[in-house]
Amino acid sequence: MSTKYAQPSRRPAVVAGASSGIGAATALSLAAAGHPVALGARRAEKCEEIAAEIRSGGGEASVQPLDVTDEASVVAFAENVAAELGDVEIVVSNAGAVAPGTIHEVSTERFVRELDLNVAGAHRLVRAFVPGMVERQRGDIVFVSSDVAVRARPFMSSYAAGKWGLEGMVHAMQMELEGSGVRVKSGSGAPPSPG
Repeated sequence: MSTKYAQPSRRPAVVAGASSGIGAATALSLAAAGHPVALGARRAEKCEEIAAEIRSGGGEASVQPLDVTDEASVVAFAENVAAELGDVEIVVSNAGAVAPGTIHEVSTERFVRELDLNVAGAHRLVRAFVPGMVERQRGDIVFVSSDVAVRARPFMSSYAAGKWGLEGMVHAMQMELEGSGVRVKSGSGAPPSPG
C-alpha cells in the first residue's frame, strides 16, 4: 500500500472566515470530527465564542486574528497556528463578503477591495499553507465558493466576478497539484467536508 496519501492521526485544520455562517458551522463540524481547529477572522471575539463551544464539547480550538487582505496578518496567522497546533493538514478558505451594488455605479476602488478579499485573500492563504502541504505530500484545501460562480445574479457588485475568479484558481490548482498528495476542492451552500 502506498504511503503517499497516508494521513496522520492528528490533522489540524484552519478555517478562515470562521466568525459566523458557513465558516462557524465548518469549524464546529471539523471539531466534532476530531480535528484540532484554528479559527481565524477579523472578528476574533466572535471566533472566541465558537472556540468556547468547541472546547466545552471536548475539542481543541485556537483563535487567531486574521485579515486575508493583509499579507502580514496571513503570515502571522499561519506561523501562530503552526506553533500552537502543528503542521496544518486542512485549510478552509471561507473569508469573503458580498455587498449589494450595481456594477456601473460601484466605485472601482470598492470593486477592487472586494476582489482583494474574495480572490486575492484566498491566494494569500494558498501561499501561506500549500507549500508545506506539497512538501509533506498531503493536505486538503477547500474554497467556499457560491452558486454565482455558475450563474451570476445582478446587483452583487464584484461578488460574482470574484467567485468566478476563485473557481478558475481552484481548477488551475487542481491540475497543478495533481499527484502531489494535496487535494483542492471548492463547494458552496453547505459546510464543506474535507474528508
